[in-house]
Amino acid sequence: HAAELLGEEHRDDTHARLTRIINDNTQRLDRIVGEVLELGRHDRAAPEEIDLLSFCRALLEELALHEPARTTLVAMEIAPKLMIRFDRGHLHRVLSNLLTNALRYSSGGTGAIRMTAELAPGGVALHVIDDGAGISEALRAQVFEPFFTTRASGTGLGLYIARELCEANGASLALRENAPGAHFCIHAQGVS
Repeated sequence: HAAELLGEEHRDDTHARLTRIINDNTQRLDRIVGEVLELGRHDRAAPEEIDLLSFCRALLEELALHEPARTTLVAMEIAPKLMIRFDRGHLHRVLSNLLTNALRYSSGGTGAIRMTAELAPGGVALHVIDDGAGISEALRAQVFEPFFTTRASGTGLGLYIARELCEANGASLALRENAPGAHFCIHAQGVS
């Protein structure tokens, strides 16, 4: 709050730059604290039956509210009536994280991201694949580690939390071979 008040004073450029640095770092710390607190809630999963196609359509519509151009970036191939057991809020968080990362690293062209789902042994496999450069072999082992990030403004908790939320729902989140970009797969419990 004090930094915001300082920002309202019109002093020199150095003062404005330093105030902006304080505000940026405060927002970053706030995100980190929020994400760490969310980890404490992952054991409160309330799995329910979710129609995957309807859920993913609604999620993409929500993302499009913030950036309408995003609607053409994601190509979805999910069969109707494909059901999974997952906490709705957790699934929203996991897929939002995967899609945000895919959007960040994709080419940005039409169909740059593919979301596909199919029946798999013991459940349903949901894939999020982008057409970017992929994840280098040197970084693959670190992507799920807490506080690992390649972005200056990132917290490094997104994929770690996504994997933890999947596990809290009896699911798994894995990084597959580049296809050609990053390829993440959620293996969740299906509903018979």
